[in-house]
Amino acid sequence: MVVVSAGATLIPACIQQDKVLFPLKNMVVRGPQQELLAVLTETIIPRTSDFPGANDLKAHEYLLTMMDDCAKPEEQQSFINGLNLFEEACKKKWNKSFVKATVQQRNEWLKELEANKENKDDLSGFYRTVKRYTIQSFTSSKEYLVDVQKFTLVPGSNFKGCVPVGKVDVKKST
Repeated sequence: MVVVSAGATLIPACIQQDKVLFPLKNMVVRGPQQELLAVLTETIIPRTSDFPGANDLKAHEYLLTMMDDCAKPEEQQSFINGLNLFEEACKKKWNKSFVKATVQQRNEWLKELEANKENKDDLSGFYRTVKRYTIQSFTSSKEYLVDVQKFTLVPGSNFKGCVPVGKVDVKKST
């Protein structure tokens, strides 16, 4: 009985390592891969003392949603291949995963990928896709729009509803 109950508690712990953290409809990205994406997006846009980073804004979930919902199946497969190549390259380079690498190592690796902008392989395409969606997620976040862009909702605080609108001369405006 003791052996069975010990096995029943250990098996879920072993399976949970490969558990999907953010479910997708069309792609399969396992828990460790999703963790890598979270660390990668945070490396691209890190948290500062006065502003949240990409991980705080869940940029990796935005990235996965966009790839799952908007990308063609070939692009999704290329993304998954690039994700696997990215992790393999990190393991060859440092004998450890990107997640366990130091911040300096991560930044150096991204600088190397930035230098190879002309490459059309899956690894470079993967990095460009992650970077694009990370920036898109960050720059469309409430925190960025309100605190950096000083965005106010229309009509905003300067709206004056009592001011009459004059006639528009169509000939002058064209």
